[in-house]
Amino acid sequence: MLATAQRLIRAYGQSISFARVVEGAFVPTTGAVGAGTTSSYTAYGAPMSYRSTEIDNETIMQNDMFVWTEVNAAASVPDIGDVATISTVAYRVVNVEKFVAQGSTLVYKLQVRL
Repeated sequence: MLATAQRLIRAYGQSISFARVVEGAFVPTTGAVGAGTTSSYTAYGAPMSYRSTEIDNETIMQNDMFVWTEVNAAASVPDIGDVATISTVAYRVVNVEKFVAQGSTLVYKLQVRL
C-alpha cells in the first residue's frame, strides 16, 4: 500500500519545500528570547482544492487547500506551523492528518492556508 501511495503522489504531485522555525529559548537573565533556528525539508505532495460544500469559513477557509503528502524517511513529519511552498506560494500548515494501515503511515493530509 505504501508503495502505491508514494507512486501516485509522485506521478500526480509536485515537489514541495517545507520550512520549520523553532523559536529560541527564553533567557531569564536578559528577559529576551534567543535566536531561533530554521530547518527545511522537501517532499512530494498533490495539492487540491476543497469542494465548496466543505468550506465553512471557520475550520476550512475560502483559500485553504489540502495536500496529500508522501511519507519520506529523509523528510520530517509535517507539523502545524510549518510553511509549505507550493508553486512559489507560501502556505501555513494548519492541520495534519495521517492515514495509517497495518501500523504504517501511508500518507499525510495537510490543510494549508495562505
